Amino acid sequence: MTSTRSLLRFGVLSLTVSVTLSLLIVVTGVVLMVDHWTPLGDRAWAAVTFAALAAGLACVVLAGLQFVQLAASLRAARRIAAAEARWTEDLLAWAYADVPLPCPLNRVGAEVLLKLRDSLRGSVSDRLRDLYAETGWLTEDLRRLALPRLPIVARAQAIERLALLRHPLALKALDRELGHPHPEVRALALLALSRSVGRLSLSRREGLVQSLALHEAITRGSFSFGQVQEALSLLDDAGLLLCRDLLAGKNDRLKVCTLEVLARRHAADLHGEVVPLLSSPNAEVRSAALKVLHLSGLVPPAAGEAIRALLRDPAPFVQLNAVLASAHLNPPPLEDLWTLLGAPDWWVRRAAARMLLAQPDGRTRLM
Repeated sequence: MTSTRSLLRFGVLSLTVSVTLSLLIVVTGVVLMVDHWTPLGDRAWAAVTFAALAAGLACVVLAGLQFVQLAASLRAARRIAAAEARWTEDLLAWAYADVPLPCPLNRVGAEVLLKLRDSLRGSVSDRLRDLYAETGWLTEDLRRLALPRLPIVARAQAIERLALLRHPLALKALDRELGHPHPEVRALALLALSRSVGRLSLSRREGLVQSLALHEAITRGSFSFGQVQEALSLLDDAGLLLCRDLLAGKNDRLKVCTLEVLARRHAADLHGEVVPLLSSPNAEVRSAALKVLHLSGLVPPAAGEAIRALLRDPAPFVQLNAVLASAHLNPPPLEDLWTLLGAPDWWVRRAAARMLLAQPDGRTRLM
């Protein structure tokens, strides 16, 4: 905050000097023009000389102010770095060795505490979280978020602090921010809430409440494809209920988004919800469902016929993922793969050949 105020003061001084220089240049130009049309003799050149000297003096003052400001900024940065180092040592000693803190937790100490809370695990991390709440900083953040006219930057900073803290008492406040009219605040609240729920050991009831809140916010269409994917990734295993609800919904875009996250996680937990999507009328949904089955390495027996049927799908990218998923079928559909060697799409032909090479009977047939 001190550095920001110093920069603001320097900016005001720079603007003042710049305006002064501009005025002197204008005055000089006017004098020269008047002297051109109505000779003024030595008076005009005296005015020009005065303006040049004043401009030079202003430049010297501006350079001096800039040097002083840069030196002050460096000193302030060194003071903050030293204070953060001291607070890091003090908080680690308090958390691990139960050494009393030398002074009350100030703003610099609170920021250091949040960084330590985010990087540590276990009981030590929980002690730091409780200290943040006991010293009143959590209450202050919640109070600020409750203000209806809090500036966007201050609101975003408070949400970021709660994302690092991951405290159960902050979940309700983050729920409210999911409906904020500003898109950046909504996005920050979504990620902060997902991060908190994903790392906290919530009860079944509380997990259900948060899942419903996230489901309602996501289905409103307030977030982009990437934001929803990042939120589901941050939720990890705590987001399985939300993933199940999204797969059961009517929004194909959200289904594809959810399936992409499940594919990256190589998750087989929701195969019961994924298999019915193989018959979806949307080709992107079919392709994403096949990708989940392929990357999980486990294809349910009930999906065998659907995968064989999708080997003849009109969409090449669906055919490609069906070929990859067919590697987990027993027995493998060698006849269908042999037929796909004549498919129009090069990637489908290549995948079919690789699948045949991976099977002894298919390799013999290729040879």
